Amino acid sequence: MVLPTVFLIHTATLNHSTAEVIDDYGASVPGTPVVSTVSCRFVGPKESMRSGGSNHLYIQSSPRVLLPAGTEVSEGDTIISTELGFTGSFQINSVKQTYEAAQSIVSHITCEIATAGATGGV
Repeated sequence: MVLPTVFLIHTATLNHSTAEVIDDYGASVPGTPVVSTVSCRFVGPKESMRSGGSNHLYIQSSPRVLLPAGTEVSEGDTIISTELGFTGSFQINSVKQTYEAAQSIVSHITCEIATAGATGGV
């Protein structure tokens, strides 16, 4: 994982669900969950303006977690942390690959997170 030295790297448990598979009888079966320990960096909330119903604007505050390039992660996965300020289970709401400046090399993966079971940030 290529991150500036100011980032403090922590570890967390990532519960990644693999894609659903079709069994011998043609039924859709949930994929095998994969539990792994990953290096990560939790980042405080990033605020953004969102538009709600009837053109009402509101501020959405979404904390994020940075993961090493190549980490198998999908929306809906869960990450469990004991880091101060981020203790607990968090649902991955979005996954974005972040590239090195002016290169086609993935630097790390940025994920918006929310308390597990919640949506739209905490």
